[in-house]
Amino acid sequence: MKSLLLLSLLVSELLASFVAVAQPAVLSEKRLTLFTLGDSNGTFPYSWPQQVKSAFPNAKVVNISRSGRTIGFVNNGDSTLNSLLVADVNLKKAAESSNGQAYDFILIELGTNDAKAVFADRQAEVPLNLEKLIRRIRACPYPVLNKAKIVIISPPPYGTKALSTEKYAGGGERVKAMSQTFKQVAQRNQCLFVDGFTTPGLDIETMTPDGLHLDAAGSRKLIEPLVTLLTH
Repeated sequence: MKSLLLLSLLVSELLASFVAVAQPAVLSEKRLTLFTLGDSNGTFPYSWPQQVKSAFPNAKVVNISRSGRTIGFVNNGDSTLNSLLVADVNLKKAAESSNGQAYDFILIELGTNDAKAVFADRQAEVPLNLEKLIRRIRACPYPVLNKAKIVIISPPPYGTKALSTEKYAGGGERVKAMSQTFKQVAQRNQCLFVDGFTTPGLDIETMTPDGLHLDAAGSRKLIEPLVTLLTH
């Protein structure tokens, strides 16, 4: 009986720990309409757009994230993963999904795939492509989108598991550089900026299974500075 009681207590503690990790620390009753554009880190049931939705339970979050997406490169031979090439399609989809409600913020978290080893010699193009994407959004014909405030979230670091692979070798320095160049792009274009590379409390070695994709705890940490930004 004693061992069963101890096991029950242990399971309860683990469940409580999971719930605490899966939920964001900061909650707001603000009614916002948000468009989130990301890569694979935005596609999981516990990923950062879902964490944003949990933090703002009264918000409408339209998430158009996709695994493998880049800002401006053709990744894996698939042109539909290039955000610039499919900007018109994605913006039309976002506009139609708003049901006539103007977006308050557009949240862009891209760059992880632009830092892959295959694009190592093209890094000077990355901030320029980001700037082009911002301008495409602001010049789009949809009033529900083109007046929204844009938040740029620079990509989180790579972990050692990812860096040890040929595909992502050297990517750590590339995403580190993006934290600086993306901030400059945001400032030049009157966007808000969140530095995902230096997120307080984000331990990339323990909060990803593969050094690349954030788990629930990592996703929550990534959006905590964003939640603070959106509530002010």
